[in-house]
Parts: sequence; C-alpha cells; structure tokens
Amino acid sequence: MNQEVYKAVLGQGGALALAVVILYSMMGSYEKLIDNMLSESKEDRALYQTSMQGMTDHMHELNETLLQIQSDISDIKKMQSSKN
Repeated sequence: MNQEVYKAVLGQGGALALAVVILYSMMGSYEKLIDNMLSESKEDRALYQTSMQGMTDHMHELNETLLQIQSDISDIKKMQSSKN
C-alpha cells in the first residue's frame, strides 16, 4: 500500500498535481500584473489628456494674441497710409 502511495505522489499523478498548482499560482501573478498595467495605463492616459488640454488652451491663447497683433499692425498700416 505504501508503495502505491509513493508511486502516485512521485509519478504522473504527483507531477500533474504539481503542474496544476504551479499553473494556478502563475495565473494569479499574471492577473495581478495585467491589473497593474491597466491601472497605470489609465493614469498615463489621464495625464496625457490633461497635458493635451493644457497645450490646446495655450494654443488658443497664442492664437488670440496673434490675431490682436495682426489687427494692431493692420491699424498702424492704415494710419500710416492715411497720413501719406
């Protein structure tokens, strides 16, 4: 009887049980890794969106400034041409 138990534990049955335990453990580790990657990706995406919104706002401000400069230059040219 003891010999049959040793055979089962050290044979194919034991190898199968060990493989299942290792696989289960590895799957848990991969699941945690994927969850961490997804949460980091969400944080990166939020930072990217914030940065892009800030750059877009700054570009709109620059556009308004350039339009005002263009208008001022146009007014100066009109004043100079009316003097001549």
